Formats: sequence, structure tokens, C-alpha cells
Amino acid sequence: MLRRALTLFALLAASGLAHAAQQVTTESLRLTFSDAGSLESAIACFPSCTAEHTRLQQFGDAGVVRFDPFTGGDWRFSSVPGETHYALRFEHSSGATVAWRVPVRGYRLELELDYPGAVTIASGESFRPRDAAGFGNWLEQSRYLVLDADGVRQVGFEDTEAEPVEESRWIGYRNRYWTLLAAPPAGARSELATAEERQDAALSVQAEPGAWSFYLGPVEPRVLAQTAPGLQNIMYAGLWFWLRWICIALFHLLGWIHLALPSWGLAIIALSLAVNILMTPLSRIADRFQQQVNETEARLAPELQRIKKNYKGEEQSAKILALYKTERVHPLYSLKSMLGVAVVIPVFIGAFDMLAENIHLLNTPFLWIDDLSHPDSLFLLPFRLPFFGADFNLLPFLMTTLSFIASALHKPLALNAELRRKQVINMILLAVVFFVLFYTFPAGMVLYWTTNNLISVSKSLWARR
Repeated sequence: MLRRALTLFALLAASGLAHAAQQVTTESLRLTFSDAGSLESAIACFPSCTAEHTRLQQFGDAGVVRFDPFTGGDWRFSSVPGETHYALRFEHSSGATVAWRVPVRGYRLELELDYPGAVTIASGESFRPRDAAGFGNWLEQSRYLVLDADGVRQVGFEDTEAEPVEESRWIGYRNRYWTLLAAPPAGARSELATAEERQDAALSVQAEPGAWSFYLGPVEPRVLAQTAPGLQNIMYAGLWFWLRWICIALFHLLGWIHLALPSWGLAIIALSLAVNILMTPLSRIADRFQQQVNETEARLAPELQRIKKNYKGEEQSAKILALYKTERVHPLYSLKSMLGVAVVIPVFIGAFDMLAENIHLLNTPFLWIDDLSHPDSLFLLPFRLPFFGADFNLLPFLMTTLSFIASALHKPLALNAELRRKQVINMILLAVVFFVLFYTFPAGMVLYWTTNNLISVSKSLWARR
């Protein structure tokens, strides 16, 4: 209450003064307006600006939302405080006005602009994603967003072939965790500034006088849905709809688990366990198919080895096909074992994307990990490795060690020693690939997969028992 009273007092004291920046602080936003009503800078806070472990993002360094300037004349500022909104009004001596409504709580701003012209929306250097090594750089990308009747379209800042946008419902830009979106008046035309190696957003919107809406806040599904219907569709926009459903389901499942386990790190561990339990029926079916493939391979292996040793080329292929026909085995029988992978991959992708965009993990510590949204970085190396960077990340080593243990425990009884050795080699190679892929990924994602590997080892030990 004291903060709100001080903010209102500052607004009232500034009423009638020209050529002075107007500052507004709410529970969710810290805004600075120019004397002509442009939004010069904005800081968004999640879950609130007064929370103990709040997350902050600055929009714009030299203007977030700017209008074509008037030449000559003066601007006057006035404010009307309310219970739910701050009303700010900027009046030009020519009669033009800029009227903002800033919510006491929330991230949606309303703007009434009564003169035509271009509205420029920019991100600034402070909005640039952090530098990341290796494949972790995939996640640290900013892009334009266009929401229209056809859905959500994403455009890279470096896309030199970006075309003007007509009749968008919402348009703006985002990085991994934050977004600014504008809903312009009907009939607006937007130009996206793109160039090779461009890092900052800048879009110019030509529109007639009318009402605008702006969202400056976190990429968080519940907050987005409360702001405007359909706005949450910007999350996981690059995925097929059914993969998006998996991401959203996992997001809510993680949230429910966190209600019982206040630690987000423990919640991720519990999520991996819960997903394994929920997928048990499908995993059993996949295991049965794998067992059938193993039995078939073991039965055919001696004769296949003889054929490959004694025949070459077309004759060898003909002999192998004849063997399949005799044994009543389909030539593509080994694809049956891929069903296990087909079950795991969609959930893996869903967990990957959900944890990558989960703002609740930003600046969240766990054990030795300072931030679950970044690699765990146990300590800095005295040198920098190409691709891997200068951080020593412990979790990927733990994850890979568990994969090696699982490989050593993998001994299907249906296979002979040679076939078992080939399967183990394939599992070890896959573990190495995952190590390279995951080494520079955020700790939250690696923690999920490390837990999954620990569960696999536990299952193998139980089966051996």
C-alpha cells in the first residue's frame, strides 16, 4: 500500500508539468513515459516486483513504444488514479492526445491514440538473449510473433525475406521467457525490420487513430490466458498441435507436483518418476515387441551369418529373403523395436520444450545449481573448450554415467553374446550423443533426463534380482 501511495503521489505531483519523464510502478511493471506519451522503458516482474525471488526483464533501452513526434507546440500531462488502473493522459497543444491505462496488477496496458501515424515497437539490447555455448544456443533465440486467424507465425530477426503483416490480432516479439505483444486497431499494417545478423526487434505499425492493447510480461500459459483468449498459443508454437498438448499437460503436471514439493528441482525429479509410472502400460507393450525382435534375431542369426559368409551381392539378398519367407518373418520385422522409441520420443520432446520455456525455473537454485534455466556450472575451467565452453557441468556426466551403467546391465536372455555386444555398443554410442547434446542445455532439462536414466538403472537392477 505504501508503494502504491508513493506512486500515486508522484503522478499527481507531476500533473501539468511538461518535458519530464513520468514513472509508474505497479505490482507487475516499472514503466517510464516521455513527456509526449511514448513508453521509453519498461521492466516486467514475475511473479511480482515485490516477490522475494522475482524475475525481471527490461524492454527497450531507447524507447519501447514510440510515436511519430509532433513538431512545435507543448505537451501537458495529467493523471487520474483508480482502484484497478492508473490513467495517464498526454495532451498536445494541437489537440492530439495519448491516453494510457496501466493496471495496478497485471501486464496488459491499454492505449487510446487519437492521431494517425506510425507506432514503432522495439526491444533494445537489454532484451537480447544470453550467450550460450554449444546446442544450448538453440534455446536462446529471439523472434517476431504474429497472431492472426491462421494461428501463430514466428519470424527470425535475420529473415531478410520477411513480408509486411496485414490484419494481425497480436504482433510483437519474444525471447525465451518474455514477450511484448501489441493488438493494433483494425486495418493496421506492420513492417518487420529484419537483416542479416540482426539481434534486436523493431516493427513499425501504420494504423488509424484508435484503441491499442499491449502485453509486456512473462511467457507463462496461465498469465497469457488471463490476459487475452488465445494468447497462450505463442507457447510451443513451433510444434505440432498434439505435441503442444503434451507440453501443456506436462507443464500443469509439474505445477501440481510443485504444490506438494515446494522445490522446483525436486518437482522435476518427481515429474520424471510420474511420467515413467504413467507410461508403464505403453512401456510394457514396447518391451514385449523388443523381446519378440530379440527372439527372432537370435533364431535367424546362425543362418544369416552363414549366408553372409558364403554369398555376395544379389545372390546374398535372394538367400536372405528366402530365409525370411521360410521362417515366416517380414523383412522389416526389426522396425517393431522402434515402437519403444516412438513412445518415448514425443514425451521427451514435450518435456524438453516445456522445461526450456518454463519461466518458473528462471533464477531458481537447486543443490549446487544456481539457476535451473542455465547449465549447472559447478565451476569454471581455466580454459575454454570449443563448442563446450568454459563451464564444467556435472549433471551431464552423472546422466551419461547412469547410461553406461544401464548399458552394462542390459543383457537380454534371448540374444547370444555377439548380438548382446552389438546392442550394448549402440546404447553406449547413443549415451555419448546425448552427452554432447545435453552438455550445454539448462540444468532443469538435464536433471529430468538424469532422473529418467536412474529409473532405468533401478528397473534393470530389479529385473536382474
